Amino acid sequence: MKFKTYTSIQYGFSVDYPSKWAVKEHAAMFLASFVEDPTNEQSCSINITIQNLDVKMTQQQLLEVSIQQIQSINAQDIETGSCTIGKYKGDFLQYYAPEQRIKNKQCFFIKDSSVYIVSYTSSFKNFKSRIHYLDQCCESFKQFTPKGYKYAQFEAFTSTVKNVNNETVYYQYWTPKAWKTSKKEKEGNKQVQEYKDQANDLQLKVEFESLTQKGDETTTDKKHQNNRTHLIYTNSKHNCLFTIDFSFPKEDEETSSSWEPIFKRIVADSKIETSHLVSPIYDRFYNFIFRYYVNLPKSFELDNRSSNTTSMIFIDKEYPHYPVFNITMEDLGVAIPLEKYKEILLSFYTTSVQGARIINEENSRLDKYRALRINMDGRDPEIDKKCKVIIQCAVVKRTKGLLLNVRLPSEIFEEKIKKYFYMFYSLVFYKN
Repeated sequence: MKFKTYTSIQYGFSVDYPSKWAVKEHAAMFLASFVEDPTNEQSCSINITIQNLDVKMTQQQLLEVSIQQIQSINAQDIETGSCTIGKYKGDFLQYYAPEQRIKNKQCFFIKDSSVYIVSYTSSFKNFKSRIHYLDQCCESFKQFTPKGYKYAQFEAFTSTVKNVNNETVYYQYWTPKAWKTSKKEKEGNKQVQEYKDQANDLQLKVEFESLTQKGDETTTDKKHQNNRTHLIYTNSKHNCLFTIDFSFPKEDEETSSSWEPIFKRIVADSKIETSHLVSPIYDRFYNFIFRYYVNLPKSFELDNRSSNTTSMIFIDKEYPHYPVFNITMEDLGVAIPLEKYKEILLSFYTTSVQGARIINEENSRLDKYRALRINMDGRDPEIDKKCKVIIQCAVVKRTKGLLLNVRLPSEIFEEKIKKYFYMFYSLVFYKN
C-alpha cells in the first residue's frame, strides 16, 4: 500500500499513513486519526496524541502509571517493551480491552515535558494483519518546533483621532494579551502602536491617520516577512487610513500560513466609528483550531497545564488555584441529538459532583445552534465545598459536542455569575 505524509505545523510533527485511509482531526483526545473504514466502529485506526505532563516523570514511570490505568478497565494480555519512534527511543504498551473487544498498542516517548503517543487500535482478529502500518508510522514520525498559535487571549485597544474637519473618529482593534507594547506615538492626526511577541519574534505595527496619502513601508528588515492590510473608511466627511503590518521571521516564510489565523483575526475584528466606541470590559479568547471566540472577564487566564486541544480550562485570578470555567469542543464520532449529548454530560457531572441535583433546565443558544442550559448544585469534592454548576451545551454540525461550564463555590456564586453571565451568549464561530 502507498503512504501519504500528514504534517501538523501547529503541533510540530509529521507522520506517514496509508493513503487510502481517512484522516480525522481532533477526534476525541487525538490530534490526528487515520482510519481504515470510518463507517465501521471496529475499524483499524492509528492515532497521534501529544499530552503535557503535569509532573516530571521518566518513560518508565509513565509506563507504570499507564499499566495501572488499563488494569482498572480489566485489560488482558498486557505486554510492554522498547520501541523506536522516528529518532527517539520509546516504550510500548499493548493490551486487549474485553469490554470494548478491541486490542491496542501504544508507542510513546517523552520530550520537553510532553509525551508523544502513536497508538494502534484494531479488532482482535485484524490486529496482526494491520500492525505493520503502525511500524511504518513510527518509523516515519518526525518531531519539529511548532509554528503558529493554537489559541490566544486578546485584549482590545480603543482610541481616537481628529479628522481634517476636527471631528472625532474612534477606532479599535484586538491584540494578544501576552504581546508587549514596544512603541507608542501620537503625532497630530496620526497614531502609531507597535507590539512584539518576543518568544516567536513577531512584530505588529498599527497606524491610524485621517489622511488620504498612503503610509510608508514599516520595515526594511531583511530578516522579516511582512503582511500588510489597509482598511480605508470614507464618506462625504471622513477619509481615514487604518494600516496593520504583521511581520514574522524570514526563515518562517515557507510556513507563513501558520501565522495567518492570528493576523486575519486582528484585521477582521478591527473597527472604525464616528459615534462613541466603548472599550470593552472583557477580553476575548480565540481558539484557532475550531475557529471560535468567546468573551471572558479580564481576570480570567488559561490553565495551560490542565487544558488540551479540545478542552480549555480557565481560572479566575481573583479566586486562584481553582478551575471555574471550561469550554469543550469534541468530536462525538457519530451524529447524535442534543438530548442524547445532554444525558452523556449529566452522567459525568452527577458522578463528579457529590449529591448532584438539577435545579432547572431551559432552552438556549450557542451562536446559531440550539442549546440546553442546566443549573445544578451539589458538593465539589476537589475543594470540599458546596457548589453551583451551570452547563450549556449544543451539538454543532451534527457530530461535534460543544460545552460551556461554570462551577463555583455556592458562597461566591451569585456575586461572580453577575460578572460571568455574558460568556454564555458571546461565543461565535467564524469562517476565516
